[in-house]
Amino acid sequence: NKNSGQTKIFDFAYSSYLNRVLNNWLKAAGVQKKISFHCFRHSMAVMQLEAGTDIYTLSKLLGHTNVKTTEIYAKITDRKKIEAVNRVII
Repeated sequence: NKNSGQTKIFDFAYSSYLNRVLNNWLKAAGVQKKISFHCFRHSMAVMQLEAGTDIYTLSKLLGHTNVKTTEIYAKITDRKKIEAVNRVII
């Protein structure tokens, strides 16, 4: 969108049709589980944080207007870090 000053990676709006397309891709790849667009988006966000992407960059990647929305993903990765440490300590 030229007016927003941001470049989109994928230039389409979310729709239920998109979920059908994604599930067709999964089926073609041999994945039998139904996965939604939101699940892909959520997974990408968590993987970015775990790989070291800062919360502000991720917020922009996701198109969030408020970083507070993105902080939900940070809490998930903190929990995963605690779980990982506890597996070794306990």
